[in-house]
Amino acid sequence: MSISSSMRKRFATSTSVERGATIAPLTLSERSSMGLALIRTFLGYLWFQQLFWKLPPDFAGLHKYVVREGQYTILPGYSFIIQNVFLPNFTILGAGVWTLELVISLSLLFGIFTRFGAILSVLQAVQLYIGIAYSPGEWYWFDQWLAPLLQSRASRSRIARWLSWLV
Repeated sequence: MSISSSMRKRFATSTSVERGATIAPLTLSERSSMGLALIRTFLGYLWFQQLFWKLPPDFAGLHKYVVREGQYTILPGYSFIIQNVFLPNFTILGAGVWTLELVISLSLLFGIFTRFGAILSVLQAVQLYIGIAYSPGEWYWFDQWLAPLLQSRASRSRIARWLSWLV
């Protein structure tokens, strides 16, 4: 069953009128565009530099981190999946991770399929957070200063308690 073109046009017109929606193009200044391009390029470079410690064919640098994910994950059941699915098929996992990070880095560095690369990078970052956020010796950035401050205020403030869970 298909909707005729006149019916489709009438439906689109009635929904946009009902909502009072107007479509206005989003335009960025040249300065804003340049800033976003620099941020995108920097993030692409970060993903690119991570390729060199887990090079094919053996992906040796990656193996110890996958093992740590199985030990320190924050998601119940994820440890079982890592130990029984990913580690026995480590070469496939390593090739997939390396290829994914190469695609992310090239996408962001060169501005090709940028939204696709950004979505992949967010998914990969979430997976990394789930797996190794609480692993000892992980890369902290500003969290090493924020965590003690938020934890000391967590008993008095609900917001500090929620934020301490995120760092």
